[in-house]
Amino acid sequence: MINSDAESNRTEILELGASLRRIREQKKLTLRAVERESLGVWKAVVVGSYERGDRALTLKRAVGLAKFYGVPLEHLLGLPTQPVASEDDLRFNLGEIRRRWSSIPPEFNRFLQEICRMRSDWNGEVLSLRRDDQIALSALLNMERTDIHHWASSEKILFEINR
Repeated sequence: MINSDAESNRTEILELGASLRRIREQKKLTLRAVERESLGVWKAVVVGSYERGDRALTLKRAVGLAKFYGVPLEHLLGLPTQPVASEDDLRFNLGEIRRRWSSIPPEFNRFLQEICRMRSDWNGEVLSLRRDDQIALSALLNMERTDIHHWASSEKILFEINR
């Protein structure tokens, strides 16, 4: 029983470390860049040891690291926060939207940012808008849902899914 608990704890620690590394890499940061951008608050060797599971991450430090990365604590801890996408979802290419930020309506940009924040969807590449999100966006942009799809396709900011 004790070995089983110890093994379970070790697995959870390694999963937490993998989550920390995944978030850092999604932010396109090296360990050195974390130290540099945090002005030394987050030492590369310490963050690396958290990622490897060699060092205990206190709740206080986890909260601080989540703030530094700009993600909710539950995302940093690797807790599930997002439901699976459905076939009716529109999938937006966030990388393309970032590249073309100034040519995209600001209301649309703010709406997508808020959806990312509310869902803790921080992977930074694709954002799926569900039917209810599309209804809200259509009211905000004064467009029909189908027009949003056509507009996004013409702007090349929509991932087309081959079905």
